[in-house]
Amino acid sequence: MVPPLMKYVEPRPYAKPEAAAARLFEIAKAIGADQRGMIPIGAWNATFLNRDKGNAAEYALGRDHLIAGGLIEMDGSGGYITWGPNCASEDRTGMSAELKFPAASLGLR
Repeated sequence: MVPPLMKYVEPRPYAKPEAAAARLFEIAKAIGADQRGMIPIGAWNATFLNRDKGNAAEYALGRDHLIAGGLIEMDGSGGYITWGPNCASEDRTGMSAELKFPAASLGLR
């Protein structure tokens, strides 16, 4: 008897919304908010999608999980996120004064 064909795929570490949300939250904390309290979404999603090799569906599920939990909020422009009402004060990191290009500091070029 011939065994059925098996597809070998790489495990998806961010397949669960909680895992994707945890990673996105870590990235947001690493970038930190600017003096207006905003985190640029470009650096945030590029880090997850390009460096961490998450996909768009995982990103959306993780982002929506963070929003539903009140940890982040989307700015009306869609270009930034802000810390949500349920984000603990010790997690509300700020962007350092010398950090002009957060994407570069996270290993993106």
